[in-house]
Amino acid sequence: MSRTTPEARPFSARTMTFVREQFAHLERDVHGTDRLFFENSGGSLRLRAAAERALDISLSPDSNSRPTRVARGLARVQKQGEEDLLAFFGGHRDGALLPTATASQAMFALVRVITDHVPGTNIVTTALEHPSSYDACTLHAERTGQEFRVAPADQGTGGIDPRAVAALVDAGTSLVSVIATSNITGAVTDIAAVVAAVRAKNPEVYVVTDGVQYAPHGIIDARAWGVDAVNIAPYKMFGDRGNAFTYLSPRLAALPHDKLAAAGSDTWAVGSSAPAVYAGFSAIVDYLAAVGDTAPGTDRRSALVAGMRAVHAHEQALLRTLLDGTDNQAGLRRLPGVHVHFADRAATLPRDLIVPLTFDDLPCTEAVRAYEERGVIVYERVASSPYSERILRAVGLEGVVRVSPLHCHTLEEIERFLRVTQEIAEKGRAGE
Repeated sequence: MSRTTPEARPFSARTMTFVREQFAHLERDVHGTDRLFFENSGGSLRLRAAAERALDISLSPDSNSRPTRVARGLARVQKQGEEDLLAFFGGHRDGALLPTATASQAMFALVRVITDHVPGTNIVTTALEHPSSYDACTLHAERTGQEFRVAPADQGTGGIDPRAVAALVDAGTSLVSVIATSNITGAVTDIAAVVAAVRAKNPEVYVVTDGVQYAPHGIIDARAWGVDAVNIAPYKMFGDRGNAFTYLSPRLAALPHDKLAAAGSDTWAVGSSAPAVYAGFSAIVDYLAAVGDTAPGTDRRSALVAGMRAVHAHEQALLRTLLDGTDNQAGLRRLPGVHVHFADRAATLPRDLIVPLTFDDLPCTEAVRAYEERGVIVYERVASSPYSERILRAVGLEGVVRVSPLHCHTLEEIERFLRVTQEIAEKGRAGE
């Protein structure tokens, strides 16, 4: 049996069965080949309902801005999607939503607007940022003549200490950008603590957070966090690629920005909307509400929060099992020739279900191929990649095998992964 804590509770058998029925290609790839897909940090397994509902809506040729019966139905679909997004973000009703094709596109747009209209002498970010936020801050700091300041990563935890960010903030700081979860180390940032620390030094500073990697695993609460913006990408949380959403605080929404002249001052969507993407997101929220198993009539925010809590608890049980194993199989911490990084603090600091590991006798790229040969899909993040180099070296590594299951996986599948890992390590030690 698995070793769990009060915060790590596997789904009941009934919930586990329901969850697994909702996902496409969970046990077999598109060619029908059996596999474990433990590469959900690169995207995620897809909810059938999200894709099917989006497709159904996208087939309609009608414009949702027209007065016809079908068009009014499409407008209701979009309105429900917008309400579901606000519920998911936990934001103010008077905040705004920015729909874009990608979360990276949104981050560049936000940083440009803030640096154009908020006076300052410096921008602060962290060494663990995704390239979309790090590069946006670099670009616009240079463009506006502001100093670019980077808070270091904690090499012991693989995360960001709020004090390290606050230490770089002063009265001239216009913008702080901080990631909610590292997509390489799995460390979760205490965003509320970062906001409190930086606003103690500069109450007017704008704070934006990249919530893309965090969104599938934890509860976003933009209002409680105190951030001015947080972005998500549905393809990382069981939905389709090609769309992303960002919540904007009322004061950020009010800054001058690209919009049509006839649009409201807090409207950030430019051009015709796509009701299908909102339908897909509502399907995700429906799913999370069902996982939460709340009473009929429960408000949307409470229902999806209950679902995310159940998801988080199950994923923490999977994480504990990956690290510590079961009665039948040793965990990663006890496998000779295998090193799981930042695991020593996993019991005391928040971590998402992302495990970076290395082998003594096998380069990361070769290890990833060895996993695939055994029916397991993981991914290497190596310093030779421009997308990974800065982040890896910030935490003192040259490469890792990134292991990222999802809540639809079972404890038995974690055991299978551990057996495969042990086999790969043994063959590597034997020089095979």
